[in-house]
Amino acid sequence: MARPEDLRELLGRADLPEGVVWEVSGPVDDLSELFPEERESIARAVPKRQAEFAGGRRAARAALRQLGLPDGAIPKGADRAPVWPEGVVASITHTEGLCLAMAARAEDWRGLGIDLEVDRPMRSELIPSIASLAELARLSPLPFASAGVRIFSAKEAAYKAQYPLTAALFGFEAIESYLPAPEMRMVAEMGLGWGARFPMVQRADFGLILSICALPHGKSI
Repeated sequence: MARPEDLRELLGRADLPEGVVWEVSGPVDDLSELFPEERESIARAVPKRQAEFAGGRRAARAALRQLGLPDGAIPKGADRAPVWPEGVVASITHTEGLCLAMAARAEDWRGLGIDLEVDRPMRSELIPSIASLAELARLSPLPFASAGVRIFSAKEAAYKAQYPLTAALFGFEAIESYLPAPEMRMVAEMGLGWGARFPMVQRADFGLILSICALPHGKSI
């Protein structure tokens, strides 16, 4: 299992978008550092989910402090997505004992989405719902099961980057992966629209896959 120090090393090697800050945490069993509205929102969750939520909020507040913001609640909205302070774009992800948050100023980036996955082969029955044969082939010589999880991670990051802007819900088929090229593209007339481009930074090491999508201001097509 990857450790927080492994993820920090991976982040240190990544070519991160300018102005994007980050922080890493493990899950947090003690919920006392959460704000009341945060604790209330996860009161019925299982302990594992509560610990991941608390770890994600700890990492997020630490990242926001790097932007000069004071600690404050990061509640869930009606759609269950985090509600970030005004003037900030940010994202949280967690997997198997690791919680990661990234943030940037909204004046620098239009949207920000991240995803972290354990780098293990995807079950074969899941692959067709995630990626087409053309998308998988672009990552040759990776086996399809390994390519599938990388494409899954990238599409998750792209989706999370656009959602605060559009509130659009769609499936994996609506975004096409051009990995290993650093780009994804909408192939459905929804969200940011057909042809909208999603810059993608993806790094795989230490048994982890990290995907980062920072949307620039201006036209995305």
